[in-house]
Amino acid sequence: MARLAVISDIHGNLVAFEEVLRDIDSARVDAVLCLGDTVGYGPESKECLALMRRACRLAIRGNHEDALIDDAQMPLWNSVARTGIAYARRTMTHDELEFVAELPGSFSIAHVAFAVHDSPVPSDAAHGYLRTAEDAAFAFRGVSEPICLVGHTHIPGCFSTTSRTDCQVVAPEEVTLFTPQDPEVGGVMMYDLSRFGRTIMNPGSVGQPRDGDPRASYAIVDLEHSLVEFRRVAYDIELAARRFRAAGLPEATFERLALGA
Repeated sequence: MARLAVISDIHGNLVAFEEVLRDIDSARVDAVLCLGDTVGYGPESKECLALMRRACRLAIRGNHEDALIDDAQMPLWNSVARTGIAYARRTMTHDELEFVAELPGSFSIAHVAFAVHDSPVPSDAAHGYLRTAEDAAFAFRGVSEPICLVGHTHIPGCFSTTSRTDCQVVAPEEVTLFTPQDPEVGGVMMYDLSRFGRTIMNPGSVGQPRDGDPRASYAIVDLEHSLVEFRRVAYDIELAARRFRAAGLPEATFERLALGA
């Protein structure tokens, strides 16, 4: 598996997911990997889960999958997130819920890449959000592979160590942050992994981007050439919003789609 499409945070947005998979089909990849949160927020969690099962070689559980099978953490969530999970749960069969429960929390690829939904270092206090160099510096303590794949923030980018040593303790000033902005024509921006040490890479969100760009976001990791392609895919946001509205989901859930927020 030298060329890997990495997707995350689909969140029940089937319109965006289908468009991303069409783009992946044209990109000549060896496998598709999913970093979790296929469900929640959107009206088509069931359909997205079925499509993910068919399309992805490897997949993990995100915090929305955790909530789908165990609502112990739900009181801490906002009402929009709780409504999305409750809606998704009503649509799921027993077999589908069992499949979700059996998804792993992480996976590794040949000692080259490690994947987890939020952070390689669990943190109840921060809920695993890696947004700053300080967040990443702490998270690198849990990264021994050259590449760590994460989702959860809905924001694409890379945190990389400037040193190529295997030392697990990293200071914030030793972390380089790359956030793709205004991708070139075709919606692709490249990142050269070979220039750095270890890297934590986030492909952004397929179904709920939150970096100000409403287009669906995913990434392709080329292990052979040590490159990451950050890709943006336009989709029919109005159609997606109509489906959210028809399901009776909160307006805030679909109004943010056009904002990428």
